[in-house]
This record gives sequence, C-alpha cells and structure tokens, in this order.
Amino acid sequence: MTLKRKYFYSLSITLLLLSLTFIQGISIAANKITMPTNNNSPNTVKNWTFMLFFCADSRDDYVTSSLDNSGNFIHQYLSGTLNSLQWYDLLDGSESDLNVIALYDYPYSSDHPNGYAKIFSIRYNDYDLLAEWGVTNMGSYYTLKDFINYCKTNFPANNYALTLADHGRGYCGYCYDYHAIHPSYDYALGDCLTVEEVGAALSDTGGVDVLFLDTCSGGSFETMWQLAGSVHYAVAGESLQTAKALCHPRDILYGLSRDTTMTPLELAQLGFDKAENPVLVPSDPWTDDQWPSVSLYDVSRIISIPSLVGPPINFKEVFDDFSMILYDELNLNLTKGRDLFGRIRNESTLSAFSAKSMMIDLGHFIERTLAHSDEFYYQSYLESYGNALLSYLLTSPNRIILDEAHRDYYSYENLTGFSICFPNTQEMYQEYLYPNFYEDLAISDRTYWDNFIFLVFPPPASPYFLFPIPEFYEIHIGPIDPLIQLHVIIDEVYLQQPMHIGYSRYDQTDYSMGVEIGVPGAEFVDTLNLGTCTIRIPTASLPVTKADSPNLNIVVNASSATSSSQQVNLTVRHVKDDSILWEANQIESIQQGQVLGCEVSTEEDEWTDLTPEEPTTTPPTITTPTPSTSEQPSTSEESTSPTGFIGFSYAFISSISGLMITLVIILLYKKRKKK
Repeated sequence: MTLKRKYFYSLSITLLLLSLTFIQGISIAANKITMPTNNNSPNTVKNWTFMLFFCADSRDDYVTSSLDNSGNFIHQYLSGTLNSLQWYDLLDGSESDLNVIALYDYPYSSDHPNGYAKIFSIRYNDYDLLAEWGVTNMGSYYTLKDFINYCKTNFPANNYALTLADHGRGYCGYCYDYHAIHPSYDYALGDCLTVEEVGAALSDTGGVDVLFLDTCSGGSFETMWQLAGSVHYAVAGESLQTAKALCHPRDILYGLSRDTTMTPLELAQLGFDKAENPVLVPSDPWTDDQWPSVSLYDVSRIISIPSLVGPPINFKEVFDDFSMILYDELNLNLTKGRDLFGRIRNESTLSAFSAKSMMIDLGHFIERTLAHSDEFYYQSYLESYGNALLSYLLTSPNRIILDEAHRDYYSYENLTGFSICFPNTQEMYQEYLYPNFYEDLAISDRTYWDNFIFLVFPPPASPYFLFPIPEFYEIHIGPIDPLIQLHVIIDEVYLQQPMHIGYSRYDQTDYSMGVEIGVPGAEFVDTLNLGTCTIRIPTASLPVTKADSPNLNIVVNASSATSSSQQVNLTVRHVKDDSILWEANQIESIQQGQVLGCEVSTEEDEWTDLTPEEPTTTPPTITTPTPSTSEQPSTSEESTSPTGFIGFSYAFISSISGLMITLVIILLYKKRKKK
C-alpha cells in the first residue's frame, strides 16, 4: 500500500468517526421532550405547587431480557400512593391554594411495552389528565427539567416542592428507568438520573424550596453538596429504606392540604416527622413503619452557615481543608498511610449501607479519624479541621442537619445524617457503570476528597502488565459486563488446596472482598468499566510431576450479571518469548446466575468446550416479595454483610512471593540469552 493510499484511508476513517460522533449527538438531542402546554386558561398563583416525579417503570432487582416489568414493587406502591391521594388523603377544596402535579411513568403493558408516561393534576376525589408523554426516559436530565418547567409555567406558585420516588444509590444517582438505554453500556441497568443531572435540572429551572428523596440512600453528602444553591430544604435518609418510603407523599400532602399556608421549613419538618412516624402506610407485622434513617437538611447552609459572632462560616472551605489534610497525610508515606486509613475505613463500616455501595457515615468517619490523630504527622491541623466539621455537622436548628432520626438498632447506631463514598474494593468501580461519574461531581471539583479516596484505593490506571514473563498462559475475557467474574483454578490431587486466581475466593459469596493470586508470579488485570479481564500464569510456576502437567480450570461466573443473557468471548494463549505457540477462542452464551467452565491442558495445548456448571457463589441479590408476602421489599438491593479493606491495589496485582520468583526467572532468562 502506498503512502498516499494510507493517508487516504486514514482520512476516510477519521471523517467516518467524526460523522458517527455527529449522528450520536443528534440522537442524544432528539431525546429531549417536546414540552406540552396546559390547554386550560392560565392558572392563578397559588401558595404551593407539589411535584411528584414517580418512576414506576422500574425494576425489582435486575433488568432482564424481558420487557415485562409490570409486576415491579415500585409500581405497586406508587400506584397505590397516587390513587390514595385523591381517594383518601387530599382535603376537599384544598386545590384552591395547592397544585398537586404528578408525572407517572407506567411500566410495561401490552399496548405500551416500553412504558408510558402521563402527567396528572390530582385533587380530592378527582384528577385531570394533563399530558401524555409516551415512552419517556425518567433517568434523563431533560425529563426532569421539562417536568419542572411544565409545572412552573402552567401552575405557578409561591413555593415549590418536588418528590423523587424510585430506587436510589446516593452518589450514584436516582430513578432507574427499566426500558431506557444506558448511556454508556448496553448490558447495564437502565438509565438513571445521576447526581450531576439532578443538580443541573434543578439549577436550570430555578430550583425548589423543598426536595423529598423517597428513595434509598438519599442522604448523600455528595448529593446535597451538588444541590446547594438549587434546593433550600431536603428530607432524605442516608441508609437503605423499605418500600414504605414510597408512601411518604400521602402523609405530607394530607397535612399540607389541611394547611396550605405552611412555610417551606414547616413543610420540610412535616416531611421529616412523617418519615420518622408514618401514619398513612400499609400496616404489617414484619416491617417497622419508621424509615430506617431520615434527616432534615438546610441545604443552603452547605454554602454558608450563619454565625452568631463574626462572618458566616464557609462550610465548603472547612471540608476542603479537612480533605486536603487527609490527602497530604497519605502522600507522606503511602504504605503507612494506606494501612492507617484502611484501619479507619474498617472501623467506619456500617451494615446500614449496602455492601456494594461503598458508603460510610461522614460524622462517624471523622470521629474514628480523630481517634487516631496521634498517628498523624499533621495532627494539630487534623484535630482543628476535624473538630470544626463535627461541630458544623451536629444536629441543630443553626446547622446544616436540622433534625435526624434512625431506628434503634445496632446497625444504625452510628448514623449521624450524611453518607459519603469511601471505597474499600474494586466493586466501587464495577457496580456503577458511568465513566468518571465521581470525578464529575461538584464535590470532586471543589475538594480533595476524590483525590484522597482514590489514593487510598486507586482505580486501575493501566491495563498493561508491568513485568515481562518469558513463557506464560494468558486467559482473556471480554468485552462483557464487568460484574461477570473470571477465575482460574488449578486443583491437582497432590495439592493441599486448589490454586486460585480471581476476585475473592471462587467458593465464597460475592461479599468476600479482595483479589486472590494463588499462583506465584501470576498477574491479574481487570479494566473494570471497559469490561475486559486478563490473567497471566507463568508456566514456571505451574505445579508439575514426572507424570504430567496440570490442567487450568477456567470459570466464568455470571451470578452477579446485570443482564439475563450475554456472549462470553474467551481467548486462551500459550506465549513464549513473545511468540504465540497456541491460541484458541470460544464464544458462548451465558445466562444471569449461570456459571460456565472449561479445562485447558497445559501438556497438549488443547481445551474443552465451555459448559454450564453448578454455581459456587451466591448472587448478591435479595428476592423482593410483593406487599402481600411476609417481608416488605426494599427500594434498593440490601446486604448487611460486613465488608473488609483489602489494602492497596493496582491495575496489576501480584503476590510478593510470586514477584520474587518472576524476577528470578527474568534474570536467569537474560543470563542464558547472553551465553
């Protein structure tokens, strides 16, 4: 091929990629909703407009290949709430000073297999169908922004309240639309409102006076930081919740419809009180009515806390100083610092949070950090900023957290009002599949917190192996859902226990955190969000006898998969001196919860077909019953399993003994080449 032709092909490919990018941009813009207007005459300004953002096109646990999600418990509860508001809760005549507007996204039906959204005006014993938005992505910034604009344009008021009701994952977002396409990965859960999108939608529409997050994990420090300036008061719980949180609007609107003169603070306080002591919720003997945790926040004070003496307190600046001290302390000595913060992270683990959420309670973490202050080089600065933060985070009418309550159980006793992200495993990067989602948050732009947590437990920075291996077997899978795990097991009769490479132990549950490198000199690379995983095993480290060489048992585990069916693209290579001696590939379907296995003969360089095996791990899900069963469902996946800090980790992970053996092999190999 001539140089001129190469240039022509390069230019053509470049133009093609640019055109695809342009088309994608048009496609994204086309998702914006054409906002319908109210056909009625302009409404008079009332005291309150209460907006209900009901995401009933949701899921129980996982998105599957079936479009039918009509039985999901979110829809069962929210439809009951919507009906009860008009039948039982709203006071007759309250519509004279109160607008109740609901955007309800229905799940699957035979007429609308991808869901269907409608806007209603709700009043005592009646409703108006205001608009039909059809197939709508409730996980889109445009949907939330257009709904708020629609309400403010057609139903102006002195005060505005907004409720988001669905699943919630704190710093990772809210309102998961089952039928929406994930913006980054087609195998992932449906699209959701990221914290950045919620903040932008509220900011771009002028904000609201009161926000109710009737979701799991709404009391997120990152969320409230993002919303400062767009929300005055917020009511949310930092822990997992039960499905009874979806009934919360009933109690709030019951009270507001009987006193439409409430101020925003009075309404927010009512919302807090009715989360702590609900009245209008389904009664059952198995689940407490009280929210597991709930807090009332004056979000405006994250920007500035009024001071009785002197100028206002810049809370964001104090937190930034505290996070910078943590980062500087860690940077002094990474080995010592990671050990120190690993111990503090373990002491801060609470079962009130999902094991996969990578959350801790902020106040509790600061307390545990101060308990170790004598181990800090910057002790005086740490104590100064840490104690100042604790005083500003105290529950007080003059602080950010105006009120806080939680269940009187052991798992909730150290909750203080805010959760915050602090990962202790790579699952932090696998579970929430939005590239750079944490780095894009306002708290990451303004403070050193993200620098600190990623330095304690860094995300893999490079998919490349760092040490050359003269001869090895390479096992590669992907691209595929990152929650599907790759394991290699060597189980020979003369071994005391199997040699294993992969996440956790292959015969334990998914909540056993960590990576196991059971073969000396082996290397493990997981690109996480990119969906590939590679294992390299030096042939010199394989256990052999005079009789034969061992077999490599490859296990592909889909117990935690986010889709019902995917294609496993598995490649095995035998490489020596940078030359491929043998290479083979298999592509096989794998179902959610299934385990596939095959065997590689290192003596003959051949392998068996991928075939189903009995699962050896337990999927990290809890079956969500319907309201008629003996257990109440949760609005998020829940686990009370303890988590552990597995120490520092890099893009490649190798055992110490294996590293030494690898170096010896390299030296011997180079010495032989010189001869």
